[in-house]
Amino acid sequence: MKKIKVLLIILTGVIVSSCQGDFTEELPPITLPLDQAITNEKVLNTAVNGLYGYYQTNSDGSLNSYGALLPTLQELLGDNAFVAIVNSNRFSTTRDSNLTFYTRNNGDIATLWATLYKIIANANFVLGYEGKISDDLTTPGTPENLFGQAHAIRAMAYSTLVALYSDNFNGSNPDVGVPLPLEFKPGTNLPRASVKQVYDQIFSDLTKAKSLVGTTNGNKKLNSTAIDLLFSRYYLAIKNYGQANTYAQSVLDNSTSTLLPSSGVANYFSAAGETNPETIFQVDYNSLDLPGDNDGITATWSSTGRYKQNFATQTFFSKLGANDVRRGTWYRNTGYVQTLTDNPKPIDVMKYTTTDRDIVVLRKTEAVFNQLEALYYTNPVEALTKLNAWVKTYRDTDYVYAGTGTDLLKEILMQKNLEMFLEGFRYSDLKRNGISFKNPQTQVELTPAKVQFKAFPITQSELNTNTLIQQYPGY
Repeated sequence: MKKIKVLLIILTGVIVSSCQGDFTEELPPITLPLDQAITNEKVLNTAVNGLYGYYQTNSDGSLNSYGALLPTLQELLGDNAFVAIVNSNRFSTTRDSNLTFYTRNNGDIATLWATLYKIIANANFVLGYEGKISDDLTTPGTPENLFGQAHAIRAMAYSTLVALYSDNFNGSNPDVGVPLPLEFKPGTNLPRASVKQVYDQIFSDLTKAKSLVGTTNGNKKLNSTAIDLLFSRYYLAIKNYGQANTYAQSVLDNSTSTLLPSSGVANYFSAAGETNPETIFQVDYNSLDLPGDNDGITATWSSTGRYKQNFATQTFFSKLGANDVRRGTWYRNTGYVQTLTDNPKPIDVMKYTTTDRDIVVLRKTEAVFNQLEALYYTNPVEALTKLNAWVKTYRDTDYVYAGTGTDLLKEILMQKNLEMFLEGFRYSDLKRNGISFKNPQTQVELTPAKVQFKAFPITQSELNTNTLIQQYPGY
């Protein structure tokens, strides 16, 4: 695709930044007063593309979420990954069994919060024009489709925020959600909304998105299938397992995407894999538009990265059967990792090895595991049958599992992590299901009783700026 300019909206006006997109022309720089920024469908098209630009990681690390920071933290804060003894000091406090990562001065927690609220602020700005832009027959698509994407983008950001900075739905401190701005009003301070209010807004945005977004946006924008998958996540979060199962099945029944076969595993995370029909939505990178060797997901992961410091554990690797197709492809215990002083030796995670590989955010196989988790709570016998069937068919022909009770839930989530490691799930999956753990490499231990497993702290910079926000109780 051709390199273009896309609109990125900031609090003081409108600027132009570089990002890959699906347009055929290069737009000139635009600087307009906020009340004139979106005047027609072509500019709206560019502005929505700019929202996806915020999913990327920029060169100074001030913009970082789905492209690198979120999937990294989801693993390092869980039980199956760790930062090596020799490291760049990035994420190094995740090794500390005293849980010093979870402080109000943590820069990663602050960056994630700020980036997600930048996404929301800009989505709010775009949505302020909803119903005001007429269809331009010379511009592909419709304004309705574009506004639907903005609703879905906002829903994703709020889903991530409330999952990490608040306790579970119907958990402790139900009044301590996250601030819920729905209009573009720079400089406005807001208190925390309740957890239910945030989830109600997520439902509202996804419902509106579903009514507006079509099926033809491709895998670099959110389409109807993506919204069904987001709905299945939403219903897992609010513990409506029947609906979670229904929406997961809708994704599985949708012929616009296909489950990744065993033959496609080895190349899925290569550049050639970007067009694989398994992928529903991915953050776009290319050779002209990169996060940089210091900042992207490859910077700290795998033996091909600059810092070569973040790895999976031997315990994790041991869960793979001898004939599992992911052994030796996505995960390796050979080569560089054998030279490290860590004991046990690390496992190399070889999913992302080049900076221009798009970052997978939504793919069809997630629906398999969303359904399995939902079935565990409603029909565990069926969950066990489907778990065995999927693993044997798609990843390891020798796989057999017969556990029941909470062991079955843990196995479902472990198989999900074996499949979707570094794709943004582990910490939240364990937290959502109230599963305690102890990392075998770092000895970091979390239980549902610990505040660090209830919610991230609000950082001091946010507390200083927003005088109406309260710290999560316990910090």
